[in-house]
Amino acid sequence: MSEVSISFSPTRDRWDPVDPAGILPVRRAISTGTLSLLLVLAAVLFNAGLAIINAHVVPLSSSAVIAAEVLIVATAHAVIFANWRSEMLPWYVMIMVIILFSLARGIVVGSFDPKFLRDALLIATFVLLGMTISPRRLTPLILVLHVIVVGGLLFEAFLPDAFSYLFDIRGYYIATRDFDASNFWNSSSDLFVSATRPGDRFFSFVDFHRLSSVLLEPVSLGNYVVVITAFVCANWAYLSRKAIAFLSLGSLIALIGCDGRFAAISSAVIVLVALLAPLLPRKTPLLYLPVVFLCAVSFVVTMNPDVTQDNFAGRLAYGVQLLNEYEPSDWFGLSNRMIASALDSGVAYAIATQSVVGLIAFWYFLVLGAKEQTSRQILYLHSLCTYLALSMLVSYSLFSIKTAALLWFIHGSFQIDPAARRADRPSRIPASGSASPSMSWR
Repeated sequence: MSEVSISFSPTRDRWDPVDPAGILPVRRAISTGTLSLLLVLAAVLFNAGLAIINAHVVPLSSSAVIAAEVLIVATAHAVIFANWRSEMLPWYVMIMVIILFSLARGIVVGSFDPKFLRDALLIATFVLLGMTISPRRLTPLILVLHVIVVGGLLFEAFLPDAFSYLFDIRGYYIATRDFDASNFWNSSSDLFVSATRPGDRFFSFVDFHRLSSVLLEPVSLGNYVVVITAFVCANWAYLSRKAIAFLSLGSLIALIGCDGRFAAISSAVIVLVALLAPLLPRKTPLLYLPVVFLCAVSFVVTMNPDVTQDNFAGRLAYGVQLLNEYEPSDWFGLSNRMIASALDSGVAYAIATQSVVGLIAFWYFLVLGAKEQTSRQILYLHSLCTYLALSMLVSYSLFSIKTAALLWFIHGSFQIDPAARRADRPSRIPASGSASPSMSWR
């Protein structure tokens, strides 16, 4: 095995590494956080890459998607261990609890489904990966990703035939997911099934199909917009005006392009919550999920919306009706009876796969274990919990790696102890004599 040796260079008056095996560039990428950033980009974009391969190189199957996710997650944990911090230990304890419950669930049910374990592990993995980099390194990552997403959006909008040919989204999902041709009712389109939909549109003044950019699905693009909104709200004091303008304008274009009803409402609510957060007591986000859920139940009981309608009210009614049919084994995550029916309700899906005890425990762990020492820690926790509480009412799409990776990576990076990052200062320093945002926010 090759070893890294050290030699002295008189001309440079320092010790220079001799690295015949090429180990040092990898170590440097790990120690500087570069590999962490690349892994997040890979998590967001790998499906787009696989779609191109499936369309133009070689047919793929679901195994390719699984292999890509396993590689990303395994590499992420290697990077995490190479950048170990004491703050990471509670998340690894949570991982062990998740694994033990998944094994116990598999024994009781009689079959082990790795997807349910994967859904929960993605959260912990990307929170931990975020802890390997300084929060100030997030902005370049977000800007690069935003250029790619907005660029893909414009490409799809103005050259739809070329975009459709390049990615062949319909063919990719038929090849790698549980889709068949009958799921795609619009036979004239190679885009995702929800890219063209009958009925009213939220942004009806735009004469485009629902755009998805490199995220391949309109819903994923909408969720991406919500994540960017949460990032901008939390990191406002640390962003330049040009960065704020670019991220905000690009997000608005993406929001209109994907025609995201839920994304538009969620983004607006997050902005409002960010404005009100300074007035709220610490740990208030603990109430967001139970309060939002109780409001949803009250709305359904009072207004009795049509459960068959594919709109926000209909989704709420469907989720409440579904939970009303749960038996004790479903509430404790020890049955597969309701899994297939729960895909349009994040709360129902989380309970069926992780148990109501697991859902409550995770929510307490997320909020009570989060640091609230700086403005961005506090604002992002409020934004994150708002997004989770709203999205879990109508969808389980928050478990998609394309948006979950970025969402939780940001949270992990913000959770780094600010005392250990004294050099991390906002880009717009307050006037002389005034305190920094992180000190004066409360």
